[in-house]
Amino acid sequence: MARARRVRWRRPVAALVTAGLLAGVTAGTAGGAGASSSGSASLTQARRDLLVLSDMPAGWKSTKNPNTNSTLGDTQLARCIGVTKSLLTENPPSVNSPQFQNAQGTLDVTDNVTVFPSAKNAAAELAIATNPKYPTCMTALASGPLKAKLFGKLPKGTTIGTPLFSPVDTSAFGPGVVGSSMSVPITSQGVAINFNVTELFVVKGLLGHQVEFTAVGTPFSLGLEQQIMAVAARQL
Repeated sequence: MARARRVRWRRPVAALVTAGLLAGVTAGTAGGAGASSSGSASLTQARRDLLVLSDMPAGWKSTKNPNTNSTLGDTQLARCIGVTKSLLTENPPSVNSPQFQNAQGTLDVTDNVTVFPSAKNAAAELAIATNPKYPTCMTALASGPLKAKLFGKLPKGTTIGTPLFSPVDTSAFGPGVVGSSMSVPITSQGVAINFNVTELFVVKGLLGHQVEFTAVGTPFSLGLEQQIMAVAARQL
């Protein structure tokens, strides 16, 4: 299983790597080196914009962010959706929140705020999430020859079904919030559990939030996702 460097704006491929960790059954700060003074100021603002534990429901806890990101599949994904690979593999400065988790350990949220080199670049990155080919390409990528590499070695008695990606209904969230959701059926020791990851993005100027909602079993309620994304958008 790939456990990669940071940092690009993360993508659901990273969630697939996370799925490898969760298939039992159960998401540091990073950035480009040598930031300029203006870049350092932007990173300071990015840290201020990160979601914090008080933004989560009562009773949630803060744990270490496992920081599982991977470049695996970028070449195939870029070709499929029709963008340059460099757009997927670029490495802008970025900061990560801790992992926020409910008391049962079945729901967690992580936030990443990226400082883009230009508004044009930020718009190009955001456009990937709204590309109509994206869900189909990701489903094919996650279900095809790369599936074993993406999920890594599974515990004995664990099987993973076909991952399915679908776009998020943007009308359900505020202006500028876009994203996609991945659902994977996982069976471990005869117990079937659905694993779901929703990635939501919002950009303002040079700063962009990527909030990852991971659920094992019962999914997040739309109301909670809306509440957390409203806070994220307001922070920018």
